[in-house]
Amino acid sequence: MKLSKKHYTFIFSFALIVLVALQGYYIYNLYRLIEKDMNKEACEIGVKVMNFMSKYETDSNDDKILDYFKKLNHDEKKQFDELQIIRTKVDYNYEIYTPIVDSLLDVYSKENNFEIALRTDVYSVYDELNHKELLPKKKYVIYETTNKIAKPTNINQSVWSSDDISNQTDSDLGINKNERHKYKIRGKTDFELLNLKFLILKKIIPLIIVSLLIVGLIVFLYWKSLKNLSKQEEKINQLHLTIDSIAHELNTPITTMKFALHQVQHPETQQMMNRQINRLEQTVDSIFVKNNENSELLDEVILNEIIQKIQLQYPEIKLINQSIFEKNNVLKTKDFKQIAQNLIENSVKYGASEIVLDFKFQKKITLNFSKNFL
Repeated sequence: MKLSKKHYTFIFSFALIVLVALQGYYIYNLYRLIEKDMNKEACEIGVKVMNFMSKYETDSNDDKILDYFKKLNHDEKKQFDELQIIRTKVDYNYEIYTPIVDSLLDVYSKENNFEIALRTDVYSVYDELNHKELLPKKKYVIYETTNKIAKPTNINQSVWSSDDISNQTDSDLGINKNERHKYKIRGKTDFELLNLKFLILKKIIPLIIVSLLIVGLIVFLYWKSLKNLSKQEEKINQLHLTIDSIAHELNTPITTMKFALHQVQHPETQQMMNRQINRLEQTVDSIFVKNNENSELLDEVILNEIIQKIQLQYPEIKLINQSIFEKNNVLKTKDFKQIAQNLIENSVKYGASEIVLDFKFQKKITLNFSKNFL
């Protein structure tokens, strides 16, 4: 079955879409893989900074921030005042720690050109005696880079619990009393690689460009092929038009020759001219054969009809048909008719009186013409 240009264009478009989809899927997976690797490297850098800052806080502060939270009073009024004091200390330390964290990240990220935002905070202080969250909205940021985090990724989650009993002196009564502190403190460290997309695109843009060039080249070659095919079809149509015009013009002299043939008195000359005119007429007629006739396969009935017509055309010879016809999936009627006509006509021209037709239409097709002379 012959496909039209529309079908070929549809098939090509579908194949191109599949190709582009596969390339897009591959590039997306590559993007995700690079993203994972870069985030892993950035996370390792963040852990290094976090470990350094933990040591720095320990070395430079006798009282840790966590100790402040662990020693909070369970009285609500005192809690509020103590939290304000803790926030003041945290804000003071925040101003000190920020440039340190920035400089550490610059040193650790210099080789990879990473722009990392880092933040460590205490986001929950839960009073287990009063069953109350003390930081419902605003968390305590211990340290943070100048660049702020928009989409945080967690490095570390920490939970500290305190269940201490401390000795305090009541100044009014002058006696010692024990006070219990029971809190659960939660903190975390987050990071974000701010220039992640830029770094990934920088790596995969060459691949994207190559993929686009390949797709563009395929589209260009297909367009060029269609253009050349259109030119070839135009030339073929012009050739067919020329052949049709020639065949049409030949009909007039053939008709004139048929009329002139009746004026020929010599029987042999008349017979020879008649054969040639018929041959020429058959050649002209074959040009105008329709497509459905071209596709018609030879069967046994048509085979016998063709042999009978040839016998009537050449009554002076004897045709002996010894054909075996089982199946035919190849030979067309027009082709067989032309083969038989040419061979029998040549045999008659060279004086054959008897022609044996030994045709076998089986798995293979065998056409055997054998002639006997007087």
